Amino acid sequence: MIKTLNQNQRYALAGGAAILALLLIIFGVLLPFNAVSKRLDNRISSRQAQMKEVRQLQADYLALKKQVGKLQRDLDRREATPPLTFLEQTASQFGGRENLVLMRPLQSVVQGKLRIETTEFKVERLGLEQVLRILQEIEQASPPMRVDRLHLKQRFDNVAQLDLGVTVSATRRN
Repeated sequence: MIKTLNQNQRYALAGGAAILALLLIIFGVLLPFNAVSKRLDNRISSRQAQMKEVRQLQADYLALKKQVGKLQRDLDRREATPPLTFLEQTASQFGGRENLVLMRPLQSVVQGKLRIETTEFKVERLGLEQVLRILQEIEQASPPMRVDRLHLKQRFDNVAQLDLGVTVSATRRN
């Protein structure tokens, strides 16, 4: 049948076959390949973003784990010094033991494996610098104690001196 075609018809048939082959290659191979390639590129960029987020979460986790370990060690170390003893030593060191008027432990609160001990104490006849040193010592205790209530009252007999009333909470292992 092809032998019966003249030269121009053969060229047209060959050109049509070439165009058909080209269209099959374009629509059958190249376009699906490009679509798959784009989808894989999007997936790769998505996975890279997820990997970056996982690395950030890992860094955050390690930082939190380190902080928890430090707090656990601080709690273990703190077990040796009860809050009453620490507060008495601090008040005696900066305000003088004779000025320590009241030291009263309040009811402890248990939360899981931790016990929160609250203590109220009052120290009289302190200068402002002594008050600040006592509060700084409480805040820098290891682990930190929390000042729940602070009451400063100016003395009537000497206006340069203050009476300090503080309620402090300390966290310990149960």
